[in-house]
Amino acid sequence: MKLSRSFITPLITIIFLAVALSGLLMFFHIFDGYTEVVHEILGVIFVVFSVLHVILNWKALKIHFKKRVFILSTIVVAVISILLVIQQQKSPKFDTILIERITNAPIEDVLKVLQVDSIVVVKRLEENGISFIEGASMEEIWINNKVSPKKLFDLIIE
Repeated sequence: MKLSRSFITPLITIIFLAVALSGLLMFFHIFDGYTEVVHEILGVIFVVFSVLHVILNWKALKIHFKKRVFILSTIVVAVISILLVIQQQKSPKFDTILIERITNAPIEDVLKVLQVDSIVVVKRLEENGISFIEGASMEEIWINNKVSPKKLFDLIIE
């Protein structure tokens, strides 16, 4: 199937609307936990098809790239993005703080907070070739055992 403007343009329009809607739902914490995966996956698909859209429309878009408004828009978006990153670093979101503290806390404390049976978890970790010394943090455990943080967490809450 040959990609054409008549296929790509409506597709990225619909994907844009879905990504925009899921972004708004995430922003206002509506259907938390469900919208994030939609937003992330469709966001990747949006990027792929947007690149195809730019390729198909390169000749026409080159004219816009040379205009002053394009350069000003690029600068404004870059400045806003940088300011948002700085703001996030100075005042991280609750879940960012929580995840950081859990990953750096001693594993025994993490198991208590997650309300899981430490004996069962230690056995499960050992069965999966994951060892640790008492007082080690989750981060130390995944680094020393060369496993992903997600795999370690999944084994703990399984």
